Amino acid sequence: MKFLVYFLFITAFLMNTLQTYAMTEQKDVIRVGLSNSGFSTFEFNDVTIIPADAASILDMASGAQIKDVPKNTEIRTLMQNNEFFVVINGKELLKNAKGPVVIMSNGKLGIKNLNRKGNPAFYNGMIELKAAYPQGKNKFNIINVLDLQTYLKGVVPNEMPVSFGLNALKAQAVAARNYANRPQNVYKNYDICDSTACQVYYGANSENPLSDRAVEETEGIFALYNKEPILALYSSTGGGITENYEAVYGSGNSFYNSKPCLKSVKDNNGAGYPKTEEELKEFYSNNVPSFDIKSPRHRWKVNFDRFELEETLTKTLREQSLKALVYPAFGENDEVWGLEDIKVTKRGESGKALEVEIRSMGGNWRIKKELGIRRAFKKGKSILWSGNFVVEKIMPQEPVDILKSDIKSENKLETKVEPAGVKIPEKSLKNTENADKNNILENKKPEEKDENVIFSFLKPEKALKQEAIIESFKAGEPKKIYQNRLGMPLPQSFSFTGAGFGHGVGMSQYGAGYLASQGVGYDAILKHYYSGITLGTMPKKVSYNNYNQNYVQTLYINNAEKGTAGNLSNSINENPLKEEITALYNASKAQAKYILNIDNEKKPSHIEFYVNKTRFNPSVKGLYGKIITMDITKYLENGKNTITFMPLIEADKDKTVYFWVEIEK
Repeated sequence: MKFLVYFLFITAFLMNTLQTYAMTEQKDVIRVGLSNSGFSTFEFNDVTIIPADAASILDMASGAQIKDVPKNTEIRTLMQNNEFFVVINGKELLKNAKGPVVIMSNGKLGIKNLNRKGNPAFYNGMIELKAAYPQGKNKFNIINVLDLQTYLKGVVPNEMPVSFGLNALKAQAVAARNYANRPQNVYKNYDICDSTACQVYYGANSENPLSDRAVEETEGIFALYNKEPILALYSSTGGGITENYEAVYGSGNSFYNSKPCLKSVKDNNGAGYPKTEEELKEFYSNNVPSFDIKSPRHRWKVNFDRFELEETLTKTLREQSLKALVYPAFGENDEVWGLEDIKVTKRGESGKALEVEIRSMGGNWRIKKELGIRRAFKKGKSILWSGNFVVEKIMPQEPVDILKSDIKSENKLETKVEPAGVKIPEKSLKNTENADKNNILENKKPEEKDENVIFSFLKPEKALKQEAIIESFKAGEPKKIYQNRLGMPLPQSFSFTGAGFGHGVGMSQYGAGYLASQGVGYDAILKHYYSGITLGTMPKKVSYNNYNQNYVQTLYINNAEKGTAGNLSNSINENPLKEEITALYNASKAQAKYILNIDNEKKPSHIEFYVNKTRFNPSVKGLYGKIITMDITKYLENGKNTITFMPLIEADKDKTVYFWVEIEK
């Protein structure tokens, strides 16, 4: 194996270690935890790696190596008794290794029986196998170690359709770059996962030329607020109004410094913010013009039969209760039956449901948090599209007389229920296929008795006591009733009318795609969804070091174009959002200035740096505690640029300097 591969690995390992210490600096190398084909686990005890070129294997603990493994060789690695064993062609070539075990190649690395988008999964960079945390589980994580730019090329086309266009893909690339560099303390062995729990990363086989270009032409660029990278959240469809970060993720999480950027924004200046239930119903029921109007989830409706919803809630409330999102707690013996009403009791700025009350004869509960609510109201395997919805309960259209039924308890208690004086519609007696529409038990002929169901609208004075109703049900069977304890009819179904898809915080991806199609540049797209941001490089620390190692940032620009905008849509005059789109277009069309900032608070005696090949040695006297700013636009070239700072001199070894570039318009 070539020396270059080992050098790159050691460099990557050291750089990753440094990034762990300096959390605010850009990750030039990123560690991605890989999951199985079903995205159900990140822990393995057996994996087979297939290199597309000659490969090498290294046990980091002992330094033991297996060199020059031919391409297309199956490298099987197992864990037994918490130690690694590598088997090639039936021979055990590495055993009792403590790990991590690293597999390196000049080509791509495939993982046998792992598929992404229906194709075999291949990855650039290196594969590291490391004992899962906590150790002693006899399981390991599969970690893809690679440079940030290559990682993003495996993310952007999987998080956003390439058909959305170059500027939308550039906005997605910047947001994904920010997200990949977020501080996190969830994963111990890697920086980020490859599933929807983080960002969807499908590796080398999913790359696309247009999204690759978007990544390359935004190299080094982040969304910043007060010179810090923001937490650039995004979702499929905002529905016309995005939500505050605090509303969805809770005010208790102060770890991120990005909340001021994640505020509710609306697309349509004339639409206003709907507040009342009637205003929200009107807003969600109509295709109000917004930037994500072309999304299939811009507006939606989900209907639940009451019995179906009762059965669903009995399962999902128990699941969400385990996450402390339901109160009072939903116990093992609790059931939702006789569902009377669903009320949204707390909403966010966009109208997003943040607390929902469930009222039923089986008990009353409240569900907290946007995701907990969406997971509670599942339809089949799908959770609710978003938390932006209103609920309408659908009452039975025709009252039906009670059929005489004996309701017997285990104690032989008998309760006779007399007719309520309402004639049974003739069609109910003739058409048993539609019996459920007339409140007659499904698949039962009208003349049949059913001891487990009450299916009439009783007058209050003839209402059964709840104890008698409960006693009438057979153990283990769903409690199906058609009236409450006062004899009033229960809803037949519930209808959810809503807008958007996803958590709705930050950038709307369909909105970005639409704005790009109208000619708006990626910078204006980002500034619309992330309030108060600037674009630029992430601050980089400069200090003294014994190795005379320089501190380098890369920045891609294109001065050949006037700003970042495309061509304004020819149909803009007919667009109901003409004013909003034109304002964003003009903002992205403006010529950019690139301002180099040097934070001089630590007062070093000497600073030296280069912008491409131009050397600068500014005086820092009299600038203590201030930020030095320079317009470096004229020193930049089309394409990739480098800003290189020399390490501080030995006299300043206890001091530091930070530098970054902001793009002004």
